[in-house]
Amino acid sequence: MSRTHRRMTSVVGVAFGALLASPLIALCTGSVASADPTDDLVSIGPFAIGGYNDTLTYDSTNLAFDNYTTGSLGSTPFDLDVYQGPTGSNSAEYVFTIPLLFQGGLDDVDGTSTPFYSFNPFDFISPDAGLVTLGGAPSTEGIVTIGPFAIDGSTDTLSLDAAGAFDNYLVGSVDSTSFDLDIFSAGPGSDTSEILFTVPSLFQVGIDDVGGVITPIDSFAPVDAFAPDIGLLDLVNSL
Repeated sequence: MSRTHRRMTSVVGVAFGALLASPLIALCTGSVASADPTDDLVSIGPFAIGGYNDTLTYDSTNLAFDNYTTGSLGSTPFDLDVYQGPTGSNSAEYVFTIPLLFQGGLDDVDGTSTPFYSFNPFDFISPDAGLVTLGGAPSTEGIVTIGPFAIDGSTDTLSLDAAGAFDNYLVGSVDSTSFDLDIFSAGPGSDTSEILFTVPSLFQVGIDDVGGVITPIDSFAPVDAFAPDIGLLDLVNSL
């Protein structure tokens, strides 16, 4: 991995060294695996290990792997990500994150280790950075996510960046019909936003406002549907 860290450096291994046991256990734990033939990635989990939730993803062609653990220390939630590069690459990354509060770790490229840490959530890299490196997820670097949290039986997640762009994604149901409602704004002065309402497998409607020009969105064919949380993709692509 190559990434320029603009943060102050310090040795942070002690902060998460004690937690490395659970990802190592995960390497030896069986579960149901699923493979994506387009990118050769295989994921095992998530599964529970001693109160933690653990997911292992590896590349079947070069054996690079990512082990992502979520859990809590007392009442404090954390994410621990361990990435090992392809066989012979001599590269790895360890990222320990306390959401919204702290992130630190080690970035090892060709045997050269660079410690990093930050208390600014807008400066955090993706908590599951190894999965991003493997190509299994988009980067959320620079995006702060709050939630998901419950609101009257629905689940709501807010994501925003330092420039004021935001995405609000709501998942809920009316009677027995589930729905997704996504609201995106590109930020102050952009005059760009998007609203998308989705009933999974049935229909999708909304509006796309770009520079003040509004375009209706509608689809009754699941194969033509946008991602229900399209605003998050817009937010990632705007960085």
